[in-house]
Amino acid sequence: MGGKAFTHGPEPLSTPRMPPAIYRCLLDQFHVQLATFFEQVASPIEAPEKATFGNIDLFVAKPKDTPFEVAAIAKALNAKRTLSFPPVYSLAVPYPGLEGSFVQLDIQVCKAGDFEWELFHKSHGDLWNLIGTSIRPFGLTANDTGLYLRIPEIEQENRKRAMVFLTAEPDTVLNFLGLDSTSFLRPFDTVEAMFDLTCSCRFFRPQSYEKHDLKSNDRKRLAQREVFKQFVEDFLPKRTLGVQHMEDASGLTREAVFEEALRHFDRREEVETRIRERRQERDEFIRKQAARQWRKEQAMKDDAYTDAWIQSSKSKA
Repeated sequence: MGGKAFTHGPEPLSTPRMPPAIYRCLLDQFHVQLATFFEQVASPIEAPEKATFGNIDLFVAKPKDTPFEVAAIAKALNAKRTLSFPPVYSLAVPYPGLEGSFVQLDIQVCKAGDFEWELFHKSHGDLWNLIGTSIRPFGLTANDTGLYLRIPEIEQENRKRAMVFLTAEPDTVLNFLGLDSTSFLRPFDTVEAMFDLTCSCRFFRPQSYEKHDLKSNDRKRLAQREVFKQFVEDFLPKRTLGVQHMEDASGLTREAVFEEALRHFDRREEVETRIRERRQERDEFIRKQAARQWRKEQAMKDDAYTDAWIQSSKSKA
């Protein structure tokens, strides 16, 4: 939430940005405190080169008391105010040494089986936004529950139904995307190093980041996210200067990636079943539409016949 969850409303609170020393001290402190309430507590890997921090993110799972009480956590941390947007809970905790100011702590409560993936997917700030733009043209989507394959035949009609779950195992995803796990699973020293990793994805194409090809969400990121804007408008033009026809050189197509994903993740039967069911539903819909149209036409013919009979009867009379 960027540290602004408590700065609006009838009684706004001051939540100034934190320098790295304050941020890391509080991160460690909150980690210890939350460990008394949850068996799993961790923070995503930070985005590189951040001079200040607007909030503190901690991911938790496996509460020691079920159900866990947000009020008890707020009391333990001496929180001034709490906002609940399950599964995220934001606490305004006193800013040390700065009377009247507060630190925004965002606690994301994960299901035990989702903890590792959610932590992985939120790491490095904007990195997954950048990678997402690379993999989207090939029918792949990474969201907060895992990596998915989109079925082209269904996508235009129902994007949600077109999504086929592949995996939520970080190492498996990195391997399939051609990304180095050693580099990914530790902090980047610089923003440029993070950009270099983005370009190392085997699905990376400079053409995917051309402004006229960006989807609406990417255009919003370009306007609102400084790192995304820096990658598209500064880093990428310099890196790809003079490079042409990169897409043709690789030989990768969406169709080829679709087939590879079906084999790699053993999803062919599931996809074929979903396509078959969708075709059956479509055929049934068309049949019903045709039946309704036939009944409508028959009714019109009957009405016309009735009108003609009435007119004929009037004439004879």
